[in-house]
Amino acid sequence: MYVNRVLIKALFFLFFVCIYPASAEDYVSREEMNQIKKDIKELKTLVEELRSVIGKQKEIINTLQENELEGEEHAENEHENNDEHKIEDLDDLLAAIEPKIMIAGDFVANLSDDHHIRTEEDRFALRGADIVFTGEIDGVAKATLNLAYHDDDVSLEEGYLDVYDFLPFGTDLKLGKFRVNFGLLNTIHPHDLPQVDYPAVYREHLGHEGYIDEGIGIGGEFPSLWGTPFHYTLQVMNGNRHEHGDDDDEHAHAYPEYDRLRDYDDIVYVGRLKNKFSLANNFDVSWGLSGLSGKFEDDDEAPRFYMEGADLTLLWKPWGGYKRIRWQSEGIFTQVDEGATSSYEKAYGLYSFLDYKFAPKWLVGTRYDYAKLPMHSRDNIKEYSAYFTYDYSPRNQIRLQFKNTQRDHCNERYDKDTNEVFLQWVFKLGADVHEHDGDEDHDENEH
Repeated sequence: MYVNRVLIKALFFLFFVCIYPASAEDYVSREEMNQIKKDIKELKTLVEELRSVIGKQKEIINTLQENELEGEEHAENEHENNDEHKIEDLDDLLAAIEPKIMIAGDFVANLSDDHHIRTEEDRFALRGADIVFTGEIDGVAKATLNLAYHDDDVSLEEGYLDVYDFLPFGTDLKLGKFRVNFGLLNTIHPHDLPQVDYPAVYREHLGHEGYIDEGIGIGGEFPSLWGTPFHYTLQVMNGNRHEHGDDDDEHAHAYPEYDRLRDYDDIVYVGRLKNKFSLANNFDVSWGLSGLSGKFEDDDEAPRFYMEGADLTLLWKPWGGYKRIRWQSEGIFTQVDEGATSSYEKAYGLYSFLDYKFAPKWLVGTRYDYAKLPMHSRDNIKEYSAYFTYDYSPRNQIRLQFKNTQRDHCNERYDKDTNEVFLQWVFKLGADVHEHDGDEDHDENEH
C-alpha cells in the first residue's frame, strides 16, 4: 500500500508540472524555476528509493522460495541422516561390546579293530562343534554364549553373564547356564582336554559331557600366609543337568536307577577352593578342593547325595623354555543317603596322568583311571591310556591315544574289555575365548 500511494503522488506531481507551464500566461520567475528543479530532483530521489524497495521485496520473495525448497531438501536429508545414524548406533553398540567369536571343531576317529570297537560307537564322528561369542559390556561385565553341536543335536550349551566387583571385597557374580565349577576338568570343554576324553571318574560321576546347569554363583579371593591368594566360588544350580544325545545311557539298561545320580531334580549346592604357589622358579604347585550336594527330588524323604573332590597339579620346567613335565591327579568321592535306612552307598574314583613336552609342538603322556560306579560301588572300571599330541599350529591340534579298558563283569552288566585307538583332530577359527589354557594350565572360569 505504501508503494502505491507514493506512485500516485509522483504521477500527480509530474502531471501538474507538465501542464502548469502550458496553461500559465504569466512569466515564470527564476525562483520558481529553481523550485521546479528542486522538486524534480526530489522526485528522482523518490523513484530511486522506490526501485530499491521493489528490489528488496523481490529478494525477500526469492529468499522465501529458496528457503521452502531448502526445507524440503533438509527434511529428505534429515531422514537419510536418521537412517545413517541408526546404522552408526548399531556399529557403536557392537564396538562397545567388542564381541569375539570362536568356532571349535572336535573330530574323533576310532581306529580299533571290529573285535574291540563298541557297537554303539561310530568309526568317524564330529564329536562336537562349538560357536562361542564373548564380549565386554561397558567394562563392568562379560557375556558368553556357546552354541554347540553334539550327536546330531544343536543347542545353547552355555549362556551366562559375569559381572565384575558386583559385591563388596571384589566379589564377582555369575548367572545363567554354565559349566559348574567342580573339580579341575568340569569347566573345560571336551576339545580343550589334555586327552581325548574325560577320565572315567568324571564320566561315571558327572557325565560324559560334564555337569552343565542353570544357576547363579559368586567368586572372589582372599589372602594366604604364603603370598598367593586363595580363589573360591560358591554356586547354586537348578539341578537339571544339560546333556547331549545318549552318551550317558551306556548303563541305563543294566541299572534303571543309575542316572539318578546325574539327573538331579532339586537345588544343587557347589563350592570350590583353590590355590597356587611356587616351590622354586621353575616348579609350581596347584591344589584345590571341591564339594557338591543336593537331593534327587524336591521331597523331604528323597535321598541326599554328596560329592567331594581333591586335586593336585605339579608343573616343573627344569630346563626352562618350552620343555616341561606335568603331573596331575584328582580324586572324587560320592555318598548317597538312602533316607529311611540312614545307610550310605559310597563310591569313589581317581585319575592320574603324567606328560612331557619335549619339543615345541610335541607332547607325550600316560593316564591311569579307576572308578567305582555310584550307587553300585561293587562294580568298577580301570583304564590305561597313552597319548601323543602334536600342535600342527596354534589353531590346529592332532592327538593319537591308545586306551585299554578293563570292566568288572559281575552279572555281565558291563560291555566287554576293549583296546581302542583314537585319532583326534581339533581345529579352531577366531580368537581363543576360553580363559584357561587346555595344555599348560587348567584355571577354570572363576565366579
